[in-house]
Amino acid sequence: MRYLFPGLLLAASLAACSEHTPDAPTATTEPATSVVSDSLLARITLDTVQQRPVINELKLTAKIAYDESRVNKVFPLVGGIVTKVNVTLGQYVKAGQVLAEIESTDIANFRSESTTATVELAKTRQELASTKELYEDGLASAREYQLAQQEVRRAQAEVQKNRQIGAIYGTQQGGAARYLVKAPAAGFVVEKTVNPRTQLRSDNDQTMFVISDLNTVWALASVYEDDIARVRPGTPAVVKTLAYPDEPAEGKIDPAFSALDPDSRVLTVRVPLQNPGNKLKPEMFATVTVASPTGASKLSVPTSALVFERSRSYVLVFKDRNNIETRNVETAGTAGGHTYLNGGVEPGERVVSRNALLLYHTLNQ
Repeated sequence: MRYLFPGLLLAASLAACSEHTPDAPTATTEPATSVVSDSLLARITLDTVQQRPVINELKLTAKIAYDESRVNKVFPLVGGIVTKVNVTLGQYVKAGQVLAEIESTDIANFRSESTTATVELAKTRQELASTKELYEDGLASAREYQLAQQEVRRAQAEVQKNRQIGAIYGTQQGGAARYLVKAPAAGFVVEKTVNPRTQLRSDNDQTMFVISDLNTVWALASVYEDDIARVRPGTPAVVKTLAYPDEPAEGKIDPAFSALDPDSRVLTVRVPLQNPGNKLKPEMFATVTVASPTGASKLSVPTSALVFERSRSYVLVFKDRNNIETRNVETAGTAGGHTYLNGGVEPGERVVSRNALLLYHTLNQ
């Protein structure tokens, strides 16, 4: 037995040496290149790796609002009862178009006063003519003649005043007690607060209608206190709405307020925007993207060229259809549809920017 034990130990050692555990497969950082078919080649787009200025982008929540310089508020100039409303909310109106009609005792009284003033002017003119004849015949004094002239001038002034008031009221149209509410400018009726039989007081300060020209609008964006330094007047901004995400509007930051809101602690800034087709409507939600240069530059590729897999980023470097490399890259931020890279590619190299994910799976399946 003493000779058998060493033999068993030797056999066990040999058996252990013959059992080799294989190493785990090494992950491939850059999968092998492959040939691209004609059909797939026709579906891809190439872009060149470029050195670009590094831009910091700040996204702000915003909403679309009226351009206050193009808003006209229509107030009732007289008291009375609304007898007719000729427009609806959202309707486009022309300048001078009648929006509503009001039966007003103010207008009735004014017309009566205007008629009285006209009659008084005719009377004073007759008296002046008679006094002038008497004065020329020596039967009236110069003082009496001067007083008659003064009375005519007073009556003329009263008539002229009534004409000016009448021009404001628009009393040259309508019945004896009817006041016509007209649009001061062309635009859309964006607010309407009256209906037929609505009673109005002459001292009422509530608007009847609000008319706005939507050819230009504002995007009002909220800027938090720690971002104010990055949002300066004149800074370019891109505005996108939920309704038209693929139709961005461009403008520049224009300061709207000089103080922070005490409750929300934000500064509101505005971006004036052209609004062709009046697509942008007040109260629409929007996102304002403000770009500010940093003075640095980095390699960049279109963001669409990146493929993400297992927490890593790749680009497909196109040499020719028979030589496409999958490169692991380190991203360093995104701005304006481009992503900055900390190496992995060289300036001038071409990368696949459209259908990159499809090609990636084809090459690395």
